[in-house]
Amino acid sequence: MDYQEITVAQLKPGDILLCRFEHPGATEYFEALITALRYRNYKSPEEEKKFMGAAFTILRGLIIYFDQDVYTHAAFWDGKGVVEAGPTGVRRNPIDHYSTTNTDVYRFIKDGKQLGTDEYPVQPLLTLANEIVEENLDYSYTIAILMIFLCISRWERDSWIQALEKFITEHLQKISPSVIDMLFKVNHDKLVEFFEWFADQMILQAAKFRNDKGLVCSETVAAIFNQAKPVGKYHIQKPMTLTTKNEPSLLSVDGDTEALIEEFFSNLSASQLPLKTAKSTDWRKYANIIYTPHDLARSVNTEMIGNLKFSE
Repeated sequence: MDYQEITVAQLKPGDILLCRFEHPGATEYFEALITALRYRNYKSPEEEKKFMGAAFTILRGLIIYFDQDVYTHAAFWDGKGVVEAGPTGVRRNPIDHYSTTNTDVYRFIKDGKQLGTDEYPVQPLLTLANEIVEENLDYSYTIAILMIFLCISRWERDSWIQALEKFITEHLQKISPSVIDMLFKVNHDKLVEFFEWFADQMILQAAKFRNDKGLVCSETVAAIFNQAKPVGKYHIQKPMTLTTKNEPSLLSVDGDTEALIEEFFSNLSASQLPLKTAKSTDWRKYANIIYTPHDLARSVNTEMIGNLKFSE
């Protein structure tokens, strides 16, 4: 689909920037799975960094599948810079680093009126955005991972497990049938246990984090709109249903992929689950505590204006 190009000069204060993501190859995903399994009981900051880095690789791909969308990052343009949650916290950053991303521009709309009209002036949003930046709220890659896995809380347990199986079988069509059998027949129960444990870990940490200050990328944007005064006037309503993407994107598979799958299941078979804690979570309890990029893009209160274009 062709989109209208929007230059930085054409951006309006209050615009929402949403970054698209494309799957890496299957090899990268299975390398990440092996790393996550290897460092599941990390005992040092270095090992934790490796575990979280691997989890981030896995979950950035999962968000665009389970969230049924194409976006993994969100930010707010205030006319001076990009207000966003990043590695150093919630900051106002130069927009230059978006020159290497595929970024769509969305604009708030309510009752047929766009942001910036007399009915919906932008100043309350800019005031709150500035307050959030000056508050120096915390952020970490860990929390980005937690936001991503909360997408799964939209699904019933059996539904997301079946969806994951469908995702793998459809996106790894080039892998031999024997390997697919190894995935879902020989190791089915162990695989399900692994992903349930993985989800539990993410949700438990998310719930713990909510007791402290901090925002993730799309929640930063939602907070600016939902908490601007008068509260409720600029509220971004979450979409009622998931929007399914039209095009499947097959993961690339090379000669090393099958060997990595075998290594992953060898490590998995040797692991005793639950791997870190037996405590379980009620995922749906936390379904609404964090906005995802999908919520911002598919809300009735936002509309796509175009694709961000930097001058050559």
